[in-house]
Amino acid sequence: MKNILIIAAENSAENYGAQIIDEFQKNNAPINFFGVGGDKFLARGVDVIIHNKELAVVGIIEVISSIAKLKRCMTTLVKTALKRNTDAVILIDYPDFNIRIAKKFKRAGIPVYYYISPTVWAWRYSRVKLLKKYVSHMFIIFPFEIPIFEKEGIPFTYTGHPLLPMIKVNEPRESSRTRMMMTGAKNEKNEPGIMVTLLPGSRRSEVHFLLPEMLKAMEILKKEFNITLFLLRAGGIEQESIAGYLKGSPLDVTVIPQEQGYDLIHASDIVLTTCGTSNLEIAILDTPFVAVYRVNRLSYLLGKRFVKIARYSIVNILARKEVVKELIQHDFTAENIVREMRHILANPVVREKMSVEFARIREILGQDKNAPGIIYKKISADILGARDTRNILNIQQDTE
Repeated sequence: MKNILIIAAENSAENYGAQIIDEFQKNNAPINFFGVGGDKFLARGVDVIIHNKELAVVGIIEVISSIAKLKRCMTTLVKTALKRNTDAVILIDYPDFNIRIAKKFKRAGIPVYYYISPTVWAWRYSRVKLLKKYVSHMFIIFPFEIPIFEKEGIPFTYTGHPLLPMIKVNEPRESSRTRMMMTGAKNEKNEPGIMVTLLPGSRRSEVHFLLPEMLKAMEILKKEFNITLFLLRAGGIEQESIAGYLKGSPLDVTVIPQEQGYDLIHASDIVLTTCGTSNLEIAILDTPFVAVYRVNRLSYLLGKRFVKIARYSIVNILARKEVVKELIQHDFTAENIVREMRHILANPVVREKMSVEFARIREILGQDKNAPGIIYKKISADILGARDTRNILNIQQDTE
Protein backbone atom coordinates (compact mmCIF):
# COMPACT_ATOMS: atom_id res chain seq x y z
CA MET A 1 0.00 0.00 0.00
CA LYS A 2 1.33 3.44 -1.01
CA ASN A 3 0.74 6.74 0.78
CA ILE A 4 -0.06 10.02 -0.99
CA LEU A 5 -0.23 13.38 0.76
CA ILE A 6 -2.75 15.64 -0.97
CA ILE A 7 -3.15 19.34 -0.13
CA ALA A 8 -6.40 21.01 -1.15
CA ALA A 9 -6.51 24.17 0.95
CA GLU A 10 -9.43 25.83 -0.81
CA ASN A 11 -12.96 24.91 -1.79
CA SER A 12 -12.31 24.66 -5.55
CA ALA A 13 -9.07 22.74 -4.93
CA GLU A 14 -10.96 20.19 -2.85
CA ASN A 15 -13.45 19.70 -5.68
CA TYR A 16 -10.60 18.94 -8.09
CA GLY A 17 -8.83 16.79 -5.52
CA ALA A 18 -11.99 14.77 -4.97
CA GLN A 19 -12.03 13.98 -8.69
CA ILE A 20 -8.49 12.61 -8.45
CA ILE A 21 -9.27 10.52 -5.38
CA ASP A 22 -12.37 9.13 -7.11
CA GLU A 23 -10.22 8.08 -10.05
CA PHE A 24 -7.75 6.21 -7.84
CA GLN A 25 -10.57 4.53 -5.94
CA LYS A 26 -12.41 3.62 -9.13
CA ASN A 27 -9.30 1.80 -10.30
CA ASN A 28 -8.83 0.09 -6.93
CA ALA A 29 -5.34 1.56 -6.64
CA PRO A 30 -3.53 0.52 -3.44
CA ILE A 31 -3.28 4.11 -2.17
CA ASN A 32 -3.91 5.72 1.21
CA PHE A 33 -4.67 9.44 0.92
CA PHE A 34 -4.09 11.88 3.77
CA GLY A 35 -3.49 15.61 4.12
CA VAL A 36 -5.44 18.87 3.84
CA GLY A 37 -9.08 18.95 2.78
CA GLY A 38 -12.64 19.30 3.96
CA ASP A 39 -15.91 17.42 4.08
CA LYS A 40 -15.61 16.04 0.54
CA PHE A 41 -12.28 14.43 1.43
CA LEU A 42 -13.68 13.07 4.67
CA ALA A 43 -16.57 11.50 2.78
CA ARG A 44 -14.03 9.66 0.59
CA GLY A 45 -12.14 8.24 3.53
CA VAL A 46 -9.21 10.64 3.34
CA ASP A 47 -7.37 11.08 6.64
CA VAL A 48 -7.71 14.86 6.95
CA ILE A 49 -4.77 15.94 9.10
CA ILE A 50 -5.61 19.64 8.76
CA HIS A 51 -9.05 20.92 7.77
CA ASN A 52 -8.81 23.39 4.91
CA LYS A 53 -10.73 26.00 6.93
CA GLU A 54 -7.46 26.52 8.80
CA LEU A 55 -5.70 27.65 5.62
CA ALA A 56 -8.42 29.81 4.08
CA VAL A 57 -6.62 33.17 3.99
CA VAL A 58 -6.20 35.61 1.11
CA GLY A 59 -4.19 38.79 0.64
CA ILE A 60 -0.56 39.56 1.41
CA ILE A 61 -1.25 41.20 4.77
CA GLU A 62 -3.67 38.47 5.80
CA VAL A 63 -1.09 35.82 4.90
CA ILE A 64 1.62 37.67 6.85
CA SER A 65 -0.62 37.84 9.92
CA SER A 66 -1.19 34.09 9.63
CA ILE A 67 2.45 33.11 9.09
CA ALA A 68 2.86 31.44 12.47
CA LYS A 69 -0.23 29.30 11.95
CA LEU A 70 0.75 28.42 8.39
CA LYS A 71 4.23 27.41 9.52
CA ARG A 72 2.76 25.14 12.18
CA CYS A 73 0.53 23.52 9.58
CA MET A 74 3.49 23.07 7.25
CA THR A 75 5.59 21.47 9.97
CA THR A 76 2.76 19.11 10.88
CA LEU A 77 2.35 18.00 7.28
CA VAL A 78 6.07 17.46 6.70
CA LYS A 79 6.50 15.47 9.91
CA THR A 80 3.45 13.36 9.10
CA ALA A 81 4.78 12.72 5.60
CA LEU A 82 8.02 11.44 7.10
CA LYS A 83 6.26 9.27 9.63
CA ARG A 84 4.01 7.70 6.99
CA ASN A 85 6.79 7.03 4.52
CA THR A 86 4.99 9.09 1.87
CA ASP A 87 5.39 8.02 -1.76
CA ALA A 88 4.14 11.18 -3.47
CA VAL A 89 2.65 14.60 -2.79
CA ILE A 90 -0.16 16.20 -4.80
CA LEU A 91 -0.41 19.98 -4.41
CA ILE A 92 -3.46 21.77 -5.80
CA ASP A 93 -3.34 25.53 -6.49
CA TYR A 94 -2.73 27.67 -3.32
CA PRO A 95 0.75 28.71 -4.51
CA ASP A 96 2.21 30.75 -1.65
CA PHE A 97 1.86 27.83 0.73
CA ASN A 98 2.34 24.98 -1.72
CA ILE A 99 5.53 26.23 -3.38
CA ARG A 100 7.16 26.60 0.03
CA ILE A 101 6.18 23.14 1.17
CA ALA A 102 7.22 21.70 -2.22
CA LYS A 103 10.77 22.80 -1.38
CA LYS A 104 10.72 20.70 1.77
CA PHE A 105 9.45 17.62 -0.01
CA LYS A 106 11.97 18.07 -2.80
CA ARG A 107 14.77 18.02 -0.22
CA ALA A 108 13.22 14.89 1.25
CA GLY A 109 13.30 13.10 -2.10
CA ILE A 110 9.51 12.78 -2.28
CA PRO A 111 8.02 13.33 -5.79
CA VAL A 112 5.90 16.48 -5.94
CA TYR A 113 3.03 16.78 -8.42
CA TYR A 114 1.43 20.19 -8.82
CA TYR A 115 -2.10 20.51 -10.21
CA ILE A 116 -3.58 23.91 -11.23
CA SER A 117 -0.50 26.02 -11.84
CA PRO A 118 0.14 29.31 -10.07
CA THR A 119 -0.94 32.14 -12.36
CA VAL A 120 2.57 33.01 -13.49
CA TRP A 121 1.05 34.38 -16.68
CA ALA A 122 -0.79 37.00 -14.61
CA TRP A 123 1.68 37.96 -11.90
CA ARG A 124 4.96 36.93 -10.24
CA TYR A 125 6.38 35.15 -13.26
CA SER A 126 9.55 34.49 -11.24
CA ARG A 127 7.74 31.60 -9.55
CA VAL A 128 8.42 29.46 -12.62
CA LYS A 129 12.00 29.13 -11.37
CA LEU A 130 10.74 27.69 -8.09
CA LEU A 131 8.38 25.33 -9.87
CA LYS A 132 11.22 24.08 -12.02
CA LYS A 133 13.42 23.58 -8.98
CA TYR A 134 11.00 21.91 -6.58
CA VAL A 135 8.19 20.27 -8.57
CA SER A 136 8.60 16.89 -10.25
CA HIS A 137 5.67 17.30 -12.65
CA MET A 138 3.04 19.96 -13.39
CA PHE A 139 -0.53 19.32 -14.51
CA ILE A 140 -1.78 22.44 -16.30
CA ILE A 141 -5.35 23.29 -17.29
CA PHE A 142 -5.20 26.23 -19.72
CA PRO A 143 -3.91 25.90 -23.29
CA PHE A 144 -2.11 29.27 -23.12
CA GLU A 145 0.05 27.90 -20.30
CA ILE A 146 1.67 25.31 -22.60
CA PRO A 147 4.21 27.68 -24.26
CA ILE A 148 5.30 28.98 -20.85
CA PHE A 149 6.21 25.58 -19.45
CA GLU A 150 7.75 24.46 -22.74
CA LYS A 151 9.94 27.57 -22.77
CA GLU A 152 11.00 27.07 -19.14
CA GLY A 153 11.70 23.37 -19.56
CA ILE A 154 9.37 22.31 -16.75
CA PRO A 155 7.96 18.77 -17.02
CA PHE A 156 4.20 19.05 -17.50
CA THR A 157 1.06 17.44 -18.84
CA TYR A 158 -1.82 19.44 -20.26
CA THR A 159 -5.01 17.97 -18.77
CA GLY A 160 -7.57 20.47 -19.96
CA HIS A 161 -9.84 22.19 -17.45
CA PRO A 162 -11.57 19.88 -14.94
CA LEU A 163 -14.53 22.19 -14.40
CA LEU A 164 -16.80 21.36 -17.34
CA PRO A 165 -17.57 17.74 -16.31
CA MET A 166 -18.36 18.93 -12.78
CA ILE A 167 -21.04 21.44 -13.73
CA LYS A 168 -24.38 19.70 -13.81
CA VAL A 169 -27.87 20.93 -13.06
CA ASN A 170 -30.63 18.71 -11.76
CA GLU A 171 -33.58 20.20 -13.60
CA PRO A 172 -34.46 22.66 -16.39
CA ARG A 173 -33.95 26.32 -15.67
CA GLU A 174 -37.62 27.30 -15.48
CA SER A 175 -38.65 24.53 -13.12
CA SER A 176 -35.61 25.17 -10.95
CA ARG A 177 -36.39 28.87 -10.97
CA THR A 178 -40.03 28.29 -10.00
CA ARG A 179 -39.08 25.97 -7.15
CA MET A 180 -36.44 28.30 -5.74
CA MET A 181 -38.58 31.42 -6.07
CA MET A 182 -41.30 29.64 -4.07
CA THR A 183 -38.87 28.89 -1.26
CA GLY A 184 -37.14 32.26 -1.46
CA ALA A 185 -37.96 35.23 0.72
CA LYS A 186 -40.89 37.12 -0.80
CA ASN A 187 -40.20 40.48 -2.35
CA GLU A 188 -42.19 43.57 -1.51
CA LYS A 189 -44.76 42.91 -4.24
CA ASN A 190 -45.09 39.27 -3.11
CA GLU A 191 -44.84 38.08 -6.68
CA PRO A 192 -42.18 36.55 -8.96
CA GLY A 193 -39.59 39.06 -10.05
CA ILE A 194 -35.92 39.20 -10.83
CA MET A 195 -33.87 36.46 -9.21
CA VAL A 196 -30.56 37.86 -7.92
CA THR A 197 -27.83 35.72 -6.34
CA LEU A 198 -24.85 36.86 -4.30
CA LEU A 199 -21.58 34.90 -4.15
CA PRO A 200 -19.43 36.62 -1.51
CA GLY A 201 -16.64 34.03 -1.62
CA SER A 202 -15.36 30.87 0.01
CA ARG A 203 -13.03 32.50 2.56
CA ARG A 204 -14.03 34.36 5.72
CA SER A 205 -11.91 37.35 4.70
CA GLU A 206 -13.70 37.58 1.35
CA VAL A 207 -17.10 37.54 3.04
CA HIS A 208 -15.90 40.21 5.46
CA PHE A 209 -14.67 42.55 2.72
CA LEU A 210 -17.42 41.91 0.16
CA LEU A 211 -20.77 41.00 1.69
CA PRO A 212 -21.60 44.25 3.53
CA GLU A 213 -21.15 46.34 0.36
CA MET A 214 -23.06 43.75 -1.68
CA LEU A 215 -26.01 44.01 0.70
CA LYS A 216 -25.84 47.81 0.62
CA ALA A 217 -26.02 47.65 -3.19
CA MET A 218 -29.02 45.33 -3.05
CA GLU A 219 -30.90 47.78 -0.85
CA ILE A 220 -30.48 50.38 -3.59
CA LEU A 221 -31.26 47.97 -6.42
CA LYS A 222 -34.45 46.82 -4.73
CA LYS A 223 -35.83 50.35 -4.99
CA GLU A 224 -35.62 50.10 -8.78
CA PHE A 225 -36.33 46.43 -9.51
CA ASN A 226 -38.66 43.80 -8.12
CA ILE A 227 -35.97 41.40 -6.90
CA THR A 228 -35.94 38.20 -4.89
CA LEU A 229 -32.55 37.82 -3.27
CA PHE A 230 -30.48 34.66 -2.71
CA LEU A 231 -27.03 34.09 -1.28
CA LEU A 232 -24.90 31.05 -2.10
CA ARG A 233 -22.98 29.96 0.99
CA ALA A 234 -19.68 28.27 0.17
CA GLY A 235 -18.82 25.04 1.96
CA GLY A 236 -16.02 26.65 3.95
CA ILE A 237 -18.28 29.37 5.38
CA GLU A 238 -20.38 28.65 8.45
CA GLN A 239 -24.06 29.58 8.45
CA GLU A 240 -23.45 31.63 11.60
CA SER A 241 -20.88 33.79 9.79
CA ILE A 242 -23.37 34.70 7.09
CA ALA A 243 -26.17 35.25 9.60
CA GLY A 244 -24.08 37.81 11.44
CA TYR A 245 -24.03 40.06 8.36
CA LEU A 246 -27.65 39.47 7.40
CA LYS A 247 -28.95 40.45 10.84
CA GLY A 248 -27.84 44.00 10.24
CA SER A 249 -29.58 44.24 6.86
CA PRO A 250 -33.24 45.13 6.19
CA LEU A 251 -33.20 42.73 3.23
CA ASP A 252 -34.86 39.33 3.10
CA VAL A 253 -32.17 36.97 1.85
CA THR A 254 -32.53 33.24 1.29
CA VAL A 255 -29.26 31.42 1.98
CA ILE A 256 -28.66 28.36 -0.22
CA PRO A 257 -25.94 25.77 0.57
CA GLN A 258 -23.19 25.06 -1.93
CA GLU A 259 -24.64 21.67 -2.86
CA GLN A 260 -27.46 23.46 -4.70
CA GLY A 261 -25.16 26.08 -6.17
CA TYR A 262 -25.27 25.14 -9.86
CA ASP A 263 -29.07 24.94 -9.87
CA LEU A 264 -29.26 28.30 -8.12
CA ILE A 265 -26.88 30.04 -10.52
CA HIS A 266 -28.56 28.48 -13.55
CA ALA A 267 -31.96 29.70 -12.36
CA SER A 268 -30.83 33.25 -11.54
CA ASP A 269 -31.35 36.30 -13.74
CA ILE A 270 -28.08 37.85 -12.59
CA VAL A 271 -25.24 37.07 -10.18
CA LEU A 272 -22.97 39.36 -8.17
CA THR A 273 -19.81 37.38 -7.43
CA THR A 274 -16.28 37.55 -6.15
CA CYS A 275 -13.55 36.99 -8.73
CA GLY A 276 -12.38 33.39 -8.84
CA THR A 277 -13.40 29.97 -10.11
CA SER A 278 -17.03 30.94 -9.66
CA ASN A 279 -16.69 33.25 -12.68
CA LEU A 280 -16.05 30.29 -14.97
CA GLU A 281 -18.87 28.32 -13.39
CA ILE A 282 -21.34 31.15 -13.93
CA ALA A 283 -20.21 31.67 -17.52
CA ILE A 284 -20.55 27.95 -18.29
CA LEU A 285 -24.07 28.09 -16.87
CA ASP A 286 -24.75 31.11 -19.13
CA THR A 287 -25.93 33.51 -16.42
CA PRO A 288 -25.05 37.24 -16.58
CA PHE A 289 -22.85 38.47 -13.75
CA VAL A 290 -20.74 41.26 -12.33
CA ALA A 291 -17.34 40.37 -10.80
CA VAL A 292 -16.07 42.19 -7.73
CA TYR A 293 -13.13 42.01 -5.37
CA ARG A 294 -11.61 43.81 -2.42
CA VAL A 295 -8.83 42.91 -0.01
CA ASN A 296 -6.98 44.76 2.71
CA ARG A 297 -5.78 48.05 1.21
CA LEU A 298 -2.14 47.40 1.98
CA SER A 299 -2.39 43.88 0.50
CA TYR A 300 -3.76 45.39 -2.67
CA LEU A 301 -1.04 48.03 -2.97
CA LEU A 302 1.72 45.50 -2.35
CA GLY A 303 0.27 42.90 -4.70
CA LYS A 304 -0.47 45.33 -7.51
CA ARG A 305 3.26 45.81 -8.09
CA PHE A 306 3.54 42.22 -9.32
CA VAL A 307 0.45 42.06 -11.54
CA LYS A 308 1.25 41.68 -15.26
CA ILE A 309 -2.28 41.84 -16.66
CA ALA A 310 -5.03 44.42 -16.49
CA ARG A 311 -7.92 41.98 -15.90
CA TYR A 312 -8.88 40.01 -12.81
CA SER A 313 -11.80 37.79 -13.84
CA ILE A 314 -10.66 34.57 -15.52
CA VAL A 315 -13.53 35.00 -18.00
CA ASN A 316 -12.05 38.28 -19.22
CA ILE A 317 -8.54 36.83 -19.19
CA LEU A 318 -9.58 33.89 -21.37
CA ALA A 319 -11.57 36.15 -23.71
CA ARG A 320 -8.69 38.67 -23.83
CA LYS A 321 -11.20 41.48 -23.48
CA GLU A 322 -13.82 42.78 -21.07
CA VAL A 323 -16.80 40.44 -21.24
CA VAL A 324 -17.98 41.05 -17.68
CA LYS A 325 -17.54 44.18 -15.63
CA GLU A 326 -14.92 44.04 -12.89
CA LEU A 327 -15.26 46.27 -9.83
CA ILE A 328 -11.97 45.93 -7.99
CA GLN A 329 -10.85 47.54 -4.72
CA HIS A 330 -11.76 51.28 -4.77
CA ASP A 331 -14.19 50.71 -7.66
CA PHE A 332 -16.08 48.20 -5.52
CA THR A 333 -18.86 50.45 -4.22
CA ALA A 334 -22.59 49.95 -3.87
CA GLU A 335 -23.26 52.71 -6.39
CA ASN A 336 -21.01 51.12 -9.03
CA ILE A 337 -22.52 47.70 -8.43
CA VAL A 338 -26.03 49.04 -8.93
CA ARG A 339 -25.00 50.89 -12.09
CA GLU A 340 -23.53 47.79 -13.68
CA MET A 341 -26.37 45.47 -12.64
CA ARG A 342 -28.94 47.98 -13.83
CA HIS A 343 -27.15 48.14 -17.19
CA ILE A 344 -27.39 44.37 -17.59
CA LEU A 345 -30.95 43.96 -16.32
CA ALA A 346 -32.36 46.79 -18.43
CA ASN A 347 -30.65 45.81 -21.71
CA PRO A 348 -31.44 42.50 -23.45
CA VAL A 349 -28.75 43.24 -26.05
CA VAL A 350 -26.10 43.45 -23.33
CA ARG A 351 -27.21 40.10 -21.92
CA GLU A 352 -27.17 38.51 -25.38
CA LYS A 353 -23.65 39.76 -26.13
CA MET A 354 -22.49 38.37 -22.80
CA SER A 355 -24.11 35.02 -23.61
CA VAL A 356 -22.31 34.85 -26.97
CA GLU A 357 -18.97 35.44 -25.24
CA PHE A 358 -19.79 32.82 -22.62
CA ALA A 359 -20.30 30.32 -25.43
CA ARG A 360 -16.81 31.17 -26.72
CA ILE A 361 -15.40 30.55 -23.24
CA ARG A 362 -17.04 27.14 -23.16
CA GLU A 363 -15.40 26.36 -26.51
CA ILE A 364 -11.99 27.41 -25.17
CA LEU A 365 -12.41 25.16 -22.15
CA GLY A 366 -14.06 22.34 -24.06
CA GLN A 367 -11.88 19.32 -24.63
CA ASP A 368 -12.16 15.56 -24.71
CA LYS A 369 -9.51 15.03 -22.06
CA ASN A 370 -10.18 13.38 -18.70
CA ALA A 371 -8.06 15.39 -16.26
CA PRO A 372 -8.42 13.04 -13.24
CA GLY A 373 -7.70 10.05 -15.45
CA ILE A 374 -4.57 11.67 -16.88
CA ILE A 375 -3.30 12.49 -13.40
CA TYR A 376 -4.07 9.00 -12.10
CA LYS A 377 -2.18 7.33 -14.95
CA LYS A 378 0.89 9.51 -14.55
CA ILE A 379 1.20 9.25 -10.78
CA SER A 380 0.33 5.57 -10.51
CA ALA A 381 2.85 4.72 -13.24
CA ASP A 382 5.52 6.67 -11.36
CA ILE A 383 5.01 5.39 -7.82
CA LEU A 384 3.42 1.96 -7.90
CA GLY A 385 6.26 -0.48 -7.53
CA ALA A 386 8.84 2.32 -7.33
CA ARG A 387 11.73 2.01 -4.90
CA ASP A 388 11.91 4.23 -1.83
CA THR A 389 14.60 6.87 -2.33
CA ARG A 390 13.75 9.41 0.39
CA ASN A 391 16.42 11.43 2.06
CA ILE A 392 15.23 11.19 5.65
CA LEU A 393 18.02 13.41 6.97
CA ASN A 394 16.91 16.34 4.83
CA ILE A 395 13.26 16.10 5.81
CA GLN A 396 14.19 15.90 9.48
CA GLN A 397 16.26 19.07 9.10
CA ASP A 398 13.34 20.86 7.45
CA THR A 399 11.05 20.19 10.41
CA GLU A 400 13.46 21.55 12.99
